[in-house]
Parts: sequence; structure tokens; C-alpha cells
Amino acid sequence: MRWPVRILLVSLTLGVVTAQAQLGLEIARQHAARAGDRLAALTALRAEGRIFVNNEVVPFTLVAQRPNRLRVETRTTQRRTVQAYDGVNPPWVSQSEVAAGAPQVMGEGEARDFIANADFDGPLVNFAGKNYSVDYAGEEPIDGHTAAKLLVMNQRDDIFFLWVDAETHEVVKRTVYRAFGSQRVAVDTFFKDFRSVGGVLQPHRIETVANGRTIYVMRIDRMEANPPAITPDIFIRPAAN
Repeated sequence: MRWPVRILLVSLTLGVVTAQAQLGLEIARQHAARAGDRLAALTALRAEGRIFVNNEVVPFTLVAQRPNRLRVETRTTQRRTVQAYDGVNPPWVSQSEVAAGAPQVMGEGEARDFIANADFDGPLVNFAGKNYSVDYAGEEPIDGHTAAKLLVMNQRDDIFFLWVDAETHEVVKRTVYRAFGSQRVAVDTFFKDFRSVGGVLQPHRIETVANGRTIYVMRIDRMEANPPAITPDIFIRPAAN
């Protein structure tokens, strides 16, 4: 191959890559701007609902606070579980049937996912400041609506995909990859039934699927914006007795 042709092919490839990167940045910008000033005015959320898992219905309460605090409590007649992250220290978990409910530091994999979920605005808002790169990866229909597919990666080479609805600019699907034994499995999460909470659309149905099998469905019955009496101490790991 002659050098001018090689140079032309390289230039064309770089042009495509650059265009994809720019489109990815624009989609992320649209997502970040989707609710205007109402997003910044939303400082906390409290949600109540049910998780449908393994033929069981588990009531839950979730509290999230900007920028990255999260607490989830589930309770049945047999057990009570609390998972929380204060935004600084390692996430912790308390299970009534384990060590008499004494709080324990989460395992590495569980903690990584919990910290990611604790990001109040999600990875696309101020993604550069969170050390993410974003690239456009095409379009796909999600639940009958066109959605842009974005490849998101951080400095640890963690890779996942997000689908952003072309009309609402909301994230409607996320795919992450997890190791189960010797297998690498794609775990898909679908965000549905968006309703306005404090002027910002929030999903009220979340479905998680792995290998075509539904792992759980989370149904939010009630969600409140900027609820009173949320203090940082509810996210902090209690001292051992």
C-alpha cells in the first residue's frame, strides 16, 4: 500500500473516532442538562417500594443524598438488612442474622457496585471530573424508543455501556460485566416508568437481567424529593458495641 493511501486511511479512521467522541460528549451534555436548574436543586431523595426476587416480595426504603451518600434498608419477617455508604469510608452492611446484626465492611465487588450506585447524578454528569471517558457506540431501540448507546470507561479500565433515550435524554439501560466463576456475564439493568420528582424524571421500575434471566425487579411506590430530617449520620457505619 502506498504511503499517501495509508495516511488517508489513518486520517479517515481518526476522523470517525473524533466524530464518535464528540457525539458522545454532546449526548452526555444533553443528559446533564435535561432538567436544568431543577437537577442541582435536588439534594436528596427518599423512596419506598418492593423488590421482587426469588419468588419473594421484599419491602425496602432507600435514602440518597448529594453527592454520593446512599442507604438501603430491607425488612421481612425473617431478616433486616441495611447497606450504606457515607461517601468517604468503605460501604458497610448490617444483617440481623449475621453477627447479631453488627455492621460489617462490604466485600470488594459489592462495595464497588454500591459506590457506583451512590453517585447521586450518575456517571454522565461531570463525567470528566469523575475520570470517565464517554464515546458514542451507535443507536438501538429500547422499549420501542430510539436510544443512543454510549461506551463509558474509567482509569481503572472498568467498562460499561449506557443507553440514553433520544427524546427524554434519560438513561434507560445500563450493561456492566461481572465475573461469575469462570464466566464473564453481561448484567443488564433497565430503567422504566419515569415520573417527575422535584421536577426531575426518576425511574419507578428497575429490572435487572443476566443471561436472559430476570434477577430482580424493583418497584418504587413512593418517592419524595428533598425530604426533611436527612442527616449525614444515617449513612455512617455505627461503632461496634
